[in-house]
Amino acid sequence: MLSLSGLSAISLSPVAHAATPPAPFYVSTAGSDTTGNGSLGNPFATISHAVSVAVSGQTVMVEPGTYKEMVLITKQLTLRSETLQPSSTTLDATGLPVGIAVLGASASGTVVEGFTVTGANNEGIFVQDSNNVVVDNNFVSNNAFNVIPGLGEVKGIQLTGASESTVAGNTVVGNGYGGIGVTDDGPTDASWNASAAQNSGIPAGTPNPGNANLISGNLVENNHPNHCAIVLSSYNPNEGVSNNIISGNTVVDNQNGVIVAADTPNTIAINNTVMYNNILNNGEGGVIVHSNAPGDAVKGNSILYNVISADGYLPTLEGVIVGGEGNVPVDDTSIIGNVFQNEAIAVQIVLGTNTMVSGNIIGSTVKLAYNGSVTQVSTGSGLSSSTVTTTASATVTQTVVSTLTSVVSSNVTAPASSNGGLTFSLALITAVGTLIVGLIVGMVVRPIREASAR
Repeated sequence: MLSLSGLSAISLSPVAHAATPPAPFYVSTAGSDTTGNGSLGNPFATISHAVSVAVSGQTVMVEPGTYKEMVLITKQLTLRSETLQPSSTTLDATGLPVGIAVLGASASGTVVEGFTVTGANNEGIFVQDSNNVVVDNNFVSNNAFNVIPGLGEVKGIQLTGASESTVAGNTVVGNGYGGIGVTDDGPTDASWNASAAQNSGIPAGTPNPGNANLISGNLVENNHPNHCAIVLSSYNPNEGVSNNIISGNTVVDNQNGVIVAADTPNTIAINNTVMYNNILNNGEGGVIVHSNAPGDAVKGNSILYNVISADGYLPTLEGVIVGGEGNVPVDDTSIIGNVFQNEAIAVQIVLGTNTMVSGNIIGSTVKLAYNGSVTQVSTGSGLSSSTVTTTASATVTQTVVSTLTSVVSSNVTAPASSNGGLTFSLALITAVGTLIVGLIVGMVVRPIREASAR
């Protein structure tokens, strides 16, 4: 018979359980901020009020309708449209500094998904000094047409001093200062943000890098007349933009395509990757990697397995440009496995050292494959090469991309008018971009739901 005397010294403690998350707050155009309690049956009337009374970790669920306001998030929340269909739920920020702003370290882990965001003077969705933020499945359009003079990067979706965040599955169309941006934060950006948000409650930023962000699966189209589709840029010494990934996006008919740059003295843009994107019919170039000032370090950036075509309705017609200003070179750039079509020059090296160019497929519509000093050239087809280093796996990838880009090209036509527009099958191009990413063996993309739970 078992004796219980030996158990007397054992301390029996209650098992710890995770706290139950608070119930969502609901917002409806038929609700009330004075008599509502945020329940499904008695919702609030404005998103801003729900956000202000929510506790960290809570979800704010927004029912269909149009909400004319600016929303500031300073705690970790999930802000989600009830239908997850941007066409049904609009945040109209006409005349206001920004649409939705996620601000500060305490808002790290915030999720924004399922909205149309339009009309803001500056950014549509603005993330400042918050990490692990997810901006997912939004339609961001017609922002940044009343930008305060002197601002720098003011994109439809802008991450400033944010790291390990995800911008995925958004449609960013028709914004005045470009599509999606990632910058560091510090003295330079602080002055921009204070100017952009006068009397709005947005504080000046604090020094932070813009590192290890994922920009994936977005459609970025027709963002004119200023700046570029997707930009990684550094402005603050000791911060910089590094180890970011731009992957699987469709970038069509913007002032320029994808930019990786250091802009002010002694700043860095290091080890960023631009891969598996469709980059079509943009202005000066498809992908531009450049330094701008003394002391800049732009190095170790990679441009891999993109479809780059018909870039250059502006005077310069180049697929990829690697260029340093003055005597500051761009170092150790890899341009590998891309498909180039309809370019005057596929790859233009203005001032670069140790630029690796290998395994690219140069279409017959490209007038000049490479211009400038490169370390190595081997091509997928159509050109002689000094060294052929394409691996079997790379060959498979190039074959897939080559096949898909021929499909894209058959559905993209030159604009009938002079405004640089396109006639194309949007569904097909979006599907192509998704299919390219799905076919690449070994590619790891952070699931959105996992990221939002971090």
